[in-house]
Amino acid sequence: MDFMQSEFYGNPVSAYAIFLGFVAGAWAAARIARLIILKHVAKWVEKTESKWDDVIIDAVKGPAVWLVVVGGMTLAREGLVLSPKAILWTNRALTAGVVFTFFVAAYRLIRGGADLMAEEYVKKKTAEGADEAEIAATVRQVARIKRQVSEVAGMVIILLALLTTLSNLGVDLKAIWASLGIGGIALALAVKDPLANIVGRMYIYSTGIFDEGQAIEFEKWSGTVTKIGVFRTSMELSSDLAIVTIPNAEFITKAVKNNFGRTRFVYKWDLDLPYAVKADKIEELISRLKEHLLAKPEVIPGQTYVYLDRLDKQSKVVRVWFQVKLPDWPASAQYGSKVLGEIQRIFDSMDLDFAYPTYTVKIEGGVGEKAKAPVEESR
Repeated sequence: MDFMQSEFYGNPVSAYAIFLGFVAGAWAAARIARLIILKHVAKWVEKTESKWDDVIIDAVKGPAVWLVVVGGMTLAREGLVLSPKAILWTNRALTAGVVFTFFVAAYRLIRGGADLMAEEYVKKKTAEGADEAEIAATVRQVARIKRQVSEVAGMVIILLALLTTLSNLGVDLKAIWASLGIGGIALALAVKDPLANIVGRMYIYSTGIFDEGQAIEFEKWSGTVTKIGVFRTSMELSSDLAIVTIPNAEFITKAVKNNFGRTRFVYKWDLDLPYAVKADKIEELISRLKEHLLAKPEVIPGQTYVYLDRLDKQSKVVRVWFQVKLPDWPASAQYGSKVLGEIQRIFDSMDLDFAYPTYTVKIEGGVGEKAKAPVEESR
């Protein structure tokens, strides 16, 4: 017997071959038709001022091909001899495919619309004459919102598509809800922390408290955010470059210090001088330190203070407090070290030393007498 005439499940092999050929032809025809249509539609789109037509076309051009393929499968199925049960399940599968394709198109439309609105918002800010820093902040904010809209829309559409597909496949959703009701308490306890972390991620994106690539300080950790995951945020520590992961829910209730975008920084140092240094010498030191700081263009004059702060038990304390404008946070880390070196050179030029605690040990008792315990006196 010829192989093409061999029967499987009530149909010859030739019938299955025709079915597959029809489906492949439908797919090829849809691809060719899409290219031809898009070529003509592109000319029409160029004449319109709105970009929403571009968004709609981009959203439907892919799913439209699969709709044609599903239609081809529906027509090709007529050439097969199927049992009533097989017809029922193929109908359900084809319907589920159509529904799922529509949900994919909806997701692509939402994502494309979010991208377009974000682009127009940035252009509007630029046209209003915003400076580079404000535009950069707007771009970061828009990127966060786009990502959040895309993720939330994706989760909602996937859930709806899954439920609709299961319903079309004949799954009894009422039974599923009933079973969830029985184990609802256990399920709620199981998903409480994961859901809290998902909400925490949404909170991070919506408030913009930090973003990937930014240096932050959170509780005992200090480092650069490498990834904001669905459940946890990863941070590379500045101390040893180790990676620590923190649950996203933690950022909702606890304080976060974000150093990204800072251009003003405060430095405060207490310089301890020995009591042997005379008042005139201290006044000269204060004058020279202030003159040295104010000569720097990045130092803010109205926020620069150098003065004798207090007389401690072991030293006279001169406080140096000033603000500066710097490009970014990494520059501030190097700046403080540089200025401290310059202050030390001013001390050297004035032949001054920094004070440090000293101790004099007196041993009471003379020759032939029982020595008493040493007594320490600090000065």
